[in-house]
Amino acid sequence: MVDKLIAVLSLLILLGGCSALSVRMASPLVESQYAAINEESDLLLAEHAIPTSLKMLEGLLREDPDNAIVLSRLAEGYCGYAFSFAEDTDPERASRLYLRGRDFAERLLILYGAPENLTRQNPEQFKQSVQALNADHRNGLFWMSQCWANWLMINLDDLQAFVAMAQVETAMQRMLELDASYHYAGPHLFFGVFYGGRPKMLGGNPDKARQHFDLCLKLVERKYLIAQLLYAKFYAVQVQDRELFKKLLNEVLEAPTDILPEQRLANAVAKRKAQTLLETADELF
Repeated sequence: MVDKLIAVLSLLILLGGCSALSVRMASPLVESQYAAINEESDLLLAEHAIPTSLKMLEGLLREDPDNAIVLSRLAEGYCGYAFSFAEDTDPERASRLYLRGRDFAERLLILYGAPENLTRQNPEQFKQSVQALNADHRNGLFWMSQCWANWLMINLDDLQAFVAMAQVETAMQRMLELDASYHYAGPHLFFGVFYGGRPKMLGGNPDKARQHFDLCLKLVERKYLIAQLLYAKFYAVQVQDRELFKKLLNEVLEAPTDILPEQRLANAVAKRKAQTLLETADELF
């Protein structure tokens, strides 16, 4: 699919230059490429294909800086790649990629009319700006929040992370109000991790975490396996429920590869991470 996109863009350049119009003519291929990657179950193939795809999208964005489809796919792409292929082995690199994804999502929200300094606003200004967003802004709001939250979770020793925590919570709370089911119940999954990944003295709340994880699993019919993975990693470990931990991770490992065909890649990543996490059970309990 990447080769096909390159070939079409090359033809457009020969016919008249890679203008904004040419980029928009290629938008259906961008969406097809996005779908094809998400349906890929071979992790090695995906790990090598995604960076090429992301750089191609960045090239398209240079020609059409206000292309909402490209901005959205870049935000999601960097977030997904960092989580899937960088976070566990190179947290510093993952941090940079998460922030790159957040910045693309912020650009998308600015395109929609948000203030240009959105992520640098003080908490009160940020809350007002986020409250002004509506359901049409869901993709930018969700991926800005998700990328930012993932960066935060691997930088909890950074003072900037504690400053950003309130803003991330505000943004995802607005997302929860606008569309709790967005991207496989992503807002509920976020709050499951948000409340389940910290001890009570630091704002954690196991009861709220469990409620959000259970709602997420209900909405996705237990087919989006990242939900069970994070439920085990954050809630089960925090409350020291080893049986639940094993049950959730074994559910991931035993699930059919095609349980959710449009998210084969995410589920393959969940299976790999679940196996690794299960092997560390004695260290966690």
